[in-house]
Amino acid sequence: MNENNTTLLACGNEIQHIELDRLKQHPRNEEVYGSCESITDLVESIKLKGYIQPLIVKADGTIISGHRRWRALTALERKEAPVIVRHFETEEDELFVLIAENRHRHQTEVQRIREGMTVEPIARKLRNSHATQKASCATEDSRKPQSDDREEPMENFPLDSLNLGLTEKEMELTENIVAAIVGLGCGRNYRKGRTAVLAADDLKKDCPKLARVWLDIINDQSIDAGYQIAKMPENKQRDILEAIASGAANTLKQAKALIKTNPPSSSSEAVSGNGNDGNAVRDNVDGDGEPSPDTENGSTADVLTEDQTSKKHFTPESVGSWVIVKIPLFALDQTPERKWNGFWGRITEVGITLKVDMGTEIVPLLESDVVEISDPTPTFCEIAERVLRLQSFETVHEFGKVILNRMQQTSCWDTAALTYLDAVEQIELARRAIEQAL
Repeated sequence: MNENNTTLLACGNEIQHIELDRLKQHPRNEEVYGSCESITDLVESIKLKGYIQPLIVKADGTIISGHRRWRALTALERKEAPVIVRHFETEEDELFVLIAENRHRHQTEVQRIREGMTVEPIARKLRNSHATQKASCATEDSRKPQSDDREEPMENFPLDSLNLGLTEKEMELTENIVAAIVGLGCGRNYRKGRTAVLAADDLKKDCPKLARVWLDIINDQSIDAGYQIAKMPENKQRDILEAIASGAANTLKQAKALIKTNPPSSSSEAVSGNGNDGNAVRDNVDGDGEPSPDTENGSTADVLTEDQTSKKHFTPESVGSWVIVKIPLFALDQTPERKWNGFWGRITEVGITLKVDMGTEIVPLLESDVVEISDPTPTFCEIAERVLRLQSFETVHEFGKVILNRMQQTSCWDTAALTYLDAVEQIELARRAIEQAL
C-alpha cells in the first residue's frame, strides 16, 4: 500500500472498486492463519468466473475479510478489488468479524487454536459480563421484581446476542467460552492446544524446523499429542521431534518407542527427580488463574478427549465412521447444526458435505465441522448404536431424552448411565410390543 495515501475510504453497504495498492493486510491475519496458504485454486476460480465476493475492509484500507482474494487478485495483476467498507466501534468487534468471516475456510487445529488465542480477551470480557449480570440479577431479585428491559452492560458486544450453548457452570471458565467460539469442543482441548502452540512458537526461535514438525503433529495427529510433547523435558522434546523429522518415526507413539529402544547418545536425563525441567508445563490453572476444566466437577472436560479423536479427509469408505461435531460459534439462526456441538454421530454419506446420523435427524456438515473418533471400541459402537436408535424414537419420554443426550456427549459411561439406558430401551420396546398387540 502507498504509505503516502492517507485518504480514508467512505463507509457504507454499497460495493466499491478500490485500487489494490490502497489495501493492506490485517496485522493479526498472518499471525492466526499464516502466510503459506495456497491460492492456486482461488486464482483459477477467478480466471474462470471473473467474479469474486467483495472484500470487507476498514476505512483505512485494512482488510478484515478477503486476504486470500486480495493475494489472488495481486497474482493476476488486477488493479482493483470489489470491497465493502465498514466501521467497527471497537477492536473486539473487528477481531470477531476477522475470525467469523473465515468460517468457510478449511481450518487446521493450529489455526483454530490461534483463533482462540485471538478471541480470548473477548471471551474473558464475556465471562466477566455474564458473571456481573448474574450477580446483578440475583441482587435485584432479592429486593423486588424487575422488568425484563433492563440495560445490557455489553449491548454492542458482538457475542452478547449469541447463544454459546454452555451451562452456567461452563460459562465460569474463559477457556470453555473460547472453545465454543472457535469450535474446539471443550475448554480443556483449547487449554492443551494453547500450551502446545505457545511451546512450539518458543522453540521456533532456536529451531524452526522442529517447531514446524511440532505444529504438524497437532494438525495431523491430535492436540493431545502436541500437548504430551509440551509436558516433556526440553531435551526429550527435541529427541522426539528429531525422530519424526528424520522419518524414523511417523507418530508420537512410534517416536517414544524408538527412543526407548535406542536412546539418543546426546540425550541426558532431566536433573529433577520427576523427569521434568523448568520448561515443564503446569496444566492445573488456565490463563486467567482459574481452575482448569480438568478439576471442575460437571464441566465438559470429562467428555470426549483429544486422544480419542483425529482430523482426517473423509472418503466414501468413511461411511459408518463415528465423528464428533465441533462447529465454530456463529448465530444459531445461520448455523442451526451448531446445536449438535459436542455430540457424536455416525457418517451415512460422504459427498460435498458429510451426512451424519445424530439419531433424531441426518445433519449435513463440512469436513472441518467434525473430528473422527479414532479406533472406537466394540463396546462404544454397540452402545452408540443403541443410543442413536432410541434417539430416533419420537415416543421417548423427556427424562429419557435427557439421559440419551448426555450419553451422546461422552465416550465413557458409568454403571448408572448404562442402567438408565437399559430402562429407556425396555420402556420403548414394551411400548412397541403393546402397540403391535393392539
